[in-house]
Amino acid sequence: MKTSTVIAIVLGVLLSIASVSGAAGYLWAQGTAAPPPPPGLPAVWPTEAGELPHRVPMPSGEMLVAMPGDSAAHVLCQALPDRHWQALLGGTTLREVRDNGCHLVTGSLDVDVRLDNAPATLSAPQAVTVSGHAAEVESGGTVNARLNAHLVDEPPSGRVHPYLRVDITRFAVTRPDLALDDLAVSIARDVLDATMAPGPRLPAQGRDGTITLQVTDPVPGYGIRGAPWPVVSWQLCTELAKAMGTSASAAKPKFDGRCTVRTVQAVLDDDVTPRAYPDTLAGRPALITSDLVAVKIADDESQELVFTGTGRDLSALAGSVLPALLGR
Repeated sequence: MKTSTVIAIVLGVLLSIASVSGAAGYLWAQGTAAPPPPPGLPAVWPTEAGELPHRVPMPSGEMLVAMPGDSAAHVLCQALPDRHWQALLGGTTLREVRDNGCHLVTGSLDVDVRLDNAPATLSAPQAVTVSGHAAEVESGGTVNARLNAHLVDEPPSGRVHPYLRVDITRFAVTRPDLALDDLAVSIARDVLDATMAPGPRLPAQGRDGTITLQVTDPVPGYGIRGAPWPVVSWQLCTELAKAMGTSASAAKPKFDGRCTVRTVQAVLDDDVTPRAYPDTLAGRPALITSDLVAVKIADDESQELVFTGTGRDLSALAGSVLPALLGR
């Protein structure tokens, strides 16, 4: 064999060994490299799809699960003061309402807290109890954790969301002693203690959705804004009956934020097709016709209060009850 050929073979073997060694070294480095540094707080906040939380009245009892989605998200974000969130999450915490949930970020954590009609699907959950509620939690090591808490036995619907869900993603391990499943339980516990303090149960519904009337004055500063659906119905009935000069026993509230008093119905709707409001009533944009009055109750929300019926001047009736219903 020629000397040049032998040299070529030897060089080839040496290069092959070097390549394998290099690859092995690369794989080993990948497996043992330190985690990347924390991404830090976002430069722009809230995000494009989010909004800053605003103050809302805190519910109690089981009423948390019967709130409009956007209102529930504001409640979850405001359930704990800023200092409490910072102590819980271990640093400066930004909050926003996004996609009907509360989204929180720190320099290394991304957290989503929301109410839902179904629990997240977990692969290997651990059963726990959170503030008296059956729950399950799982952790994906140091990277993420998820928790479901079953809050009420009422079946899920468009007006009742029985599950609290907590999702955590960690970008860098800045607190090695912090187990993410424990953090998920702590978040759920503190939020539920603040929003489900001892209080009313959800009212029983008749086949047509009617509930027993509880005379309820609107909350000053809030009115029906941010209230659970049954409480909205009770406020509507209380104010309509007074304005129409009739007994409260003539009022028929329903679970879903509507009330009928004789021939007049008022309903709060949060699934509104965009429309023009060419008129003004009680200082709010409104659409006024002979058989309908629709009022946009807040600039930063899509909720609309609609009055329909016969035998009454709907515009005058709506104008007389709106101040109280808007919390003035």
